[in-house]
Amino acid sequence: MKKILVLVIIAVTVVSCHKKMTPSATVATAPPVPVVVDSAAVNKMNAMNTTMVAAGQQVYVAKCGKCHGLKDPANYTQVRWVGLVNWMAPKAKATDEEKTQVLAYVQHNAKDAVK
Repeated sequence: MKKILVLVIIAVTVVSCHKKMTPSATVATAPPVPVVVDSAAVNKMNAMNTTMVAAGQQVYVAKCGKCHGLKDPANYTQVRWVGLVNWMAPKAKATDEEKTQVLAYVQHNAKDAVK
């Protein structure tokens, strides 16, 4: 017991005598870079996305609905829809463009979609 007490006292002495490190200079940070948003470009992208989603809904109903009941896009996450669409597109004989449109539609309405 005495040995443990002596070791604790020595450890406390060594730690308390240890030289403290303090920063000698402050680091300067660069000022934030302003972000310039082109509202016309944003509006054009939103319009393209809306068109893609609308087209995807039509393809989804036409191609997917002809073989089975349509699933509610909110039943699955965006990532899960990628796998489902990739798996089902060849069976539905969907072109790459149709596949992209369907994916846009279901991901837009997916469980974890940001709206």
